[in-house]
Amino acid sequence: MTKAFEGLRVIDFSQVLAGPFAALQMALLGADVIKIEQPGQGDQMRTMMADNDLADMKLSAAFLGVNSNKRGITIDLKHPAAEEILHRLLKDADVVIENFKAGVLERLGYGYDAVRAIKPDIIYCSISGYGQQGPMAGQAAYDGAIQAASGMMNVTGTADTGPLRAGYMPVDVSSGITAAFAISSALFRRSQTGMGQRLDVAMLDTAMTLLSPVIAKYLIAGVEPERIGNTSPTYQGTADTWPTKDGHIQMTVITDSMMVKMCDGLGRPDLADDPRFATGQARVEHGEAVKALIGEIFLSNTTAHWVERLGNVSVPVAPVHDIPQLVNYPQMEHRGVLMTMPAPPGMEGDITVTGSGFHASDGDPEGKTAAPLLGQHTDEVLAELGYDTSAIQTFRDNSVI
Repeated sequence: MTKAFEGLRVIDFSQVLAGPFAALQMALLGADVIKIEQPGQGDQMRTMMADNDLADMKLSAAFLGVNSNKRGITIDLKHPAAEEILHRLLKDADVVIENFKAGVLERLGYGYDAVRAIKPDIIYCSISGYGQQGPMAGQAAYDGAIQAASGMMNVTGTADTGPLRAGYMPVDVSSGITAAFAISSALFRRSQTGMGQRLDVAMLDTAMTLLSPVIAKYLIAGVEPERIGNTSPTYQGTADTWPTKDGHIQMTVITDSMMVKMCDGLGRPDLADDPRFATGQARVEHGEAVKALIGEIFLSNTTAHWVERLGNVSVPVAPVHDIPQLVNYPQMEHRGVLMTMPAPPGMEGDITVTGSGFHASDGDPEGKTAAPLLGQHTDEVLAELGYDTSAIQTFRDNSVI
């Protein structure tokens, strides 16, 4: 079955997470993604958060997680001879993805205008912390900085903890998804008009879209958000997270009909007649008492018990998983979001990483090959561009590749 992006070539200049994640989405749908890295060091993510063995191979687990299905080549972008190679590479490209600080690729001679001169209908996607224009353009940024600047940290945590950052990289990943959507929309536009375009994806902008309900509440209703911990934004005592006999459970009951079902699932139908539970406003006014009463019930049995009981009566409820529990969750066997593939050269067996968050009736996203070793496909790609063995060796002798 044909995948959505088969026949497209993506040149991936990006590193760390947001850009590589965007390119990964293209690669999982069949695009030929060529990852360009600096000789000798490569993508920062190759050694980031890695133990000694993986760091020595320049193949951190984090790097392996977002670079499947790509071919990797090394080119010194500052070397004068790199221009000829990149010209050949770019003239047949459909998409360029880069996440350098604003202006860096322009100074190297590979900005949008220069690439458009080579390939007029190119889709050129720049991902940066703050965008390509404005007083913050060019400012370095990682996920944590944008969590802070966007207000995301300030609405996370409790009054006692102060601001908290998320324990993962939501801004990087969502910026990658935003970029992949922007590229897809530009490719569709090109199919209708024949025209390429420049795409400017800012991590700060993306983070603000994640905060859309919170920002709208402030701008429209004048309500400044508080740090509410695990409580629902509705402040109802029936929507929170509780400890159980062996773990934690999250439940969101915010309507009167759900509340009746919850009482049945908890084995306490009598609570439906308790005035503290009767209406949403009552569940807000008596929130702490309601929460404490439910908490006593949850402590009497296991998470699995309550998930089954409440799930059987259609109450929105879920166990609070740790990562080992998540990857062994029975639902995962049916979704295919975890992709297993042969490990890169030098590693034994298979590796498993995450893929895309959707299925397609035809042309499913699919992981076939692991992330490349640094420069693994340099000779292969240069040969495809018309360079013979002697020319490739000359490039290598002159430290171009």
